Amino acid sequence: MNLKNHILISSSNLEDQVFGKSIVYICEHDKNGAMGFLINKPFPEKNLKLILQETGLSKLEPHPNIYLGGPVGINNGFFIHTSKYFTEGTQKISKTISITSNHNVIDDLSNGSGPNEYRFSLGYSGWDKGQLDKEIENGDWFIMPATSKLIFNTPDCKKWDTLSSEFGIDLIEITGNTGFA
Repeated sequence: MNLKNHILISSSNLEDQVFGKSIVYICEHDKNGAMGFLINKPFPEKNLKLILQETGLSKLEPHPNIYLGGPVGINNGFFIHTSKYFTEGTQKISKTISITSNHNVIDDLSNGSGPNEYRFSLGYSGWDKGQLDKEIENGDWFIMPATSKLIFNTPDCKKWDTLSSEFGIDLIEITGNTGFA
């Protein structure tokens, strides 16, 4: 199953500091592996002012939230945004969701021509060939199709619990006997 444009919901088995109680948007999945972005983990506030300055995001008012996309390539910034916006380097993932890592997005946002809805993430989540499939088989992840509403409009602190209740699943109680929600 190709998981591009799907959401991974971590099970309670996954107690990792980064991936515990996490929601991941998968933007690429093929025979070589998978790539995605955490969508419910704000970046640690420790150096936010410096990050805003270094990325150019400081010129946006109000300053956007910065998210931890994952532990890989933490110095790389990515915009997950609505697909109505397009600039050089934009990758359309679905009819409603695209990803761009071009600084043009910041200029476009500052002059009002950027995406209507977006998230800025540092880093991404990556899996080698077969790694994600094995984690799913082990019951570490539940899968559902992605929606722009979940990515852009559901409060981060409620995403994991919201998905649990939407499917009538108590993710705390499930111990990994299944991989699909």
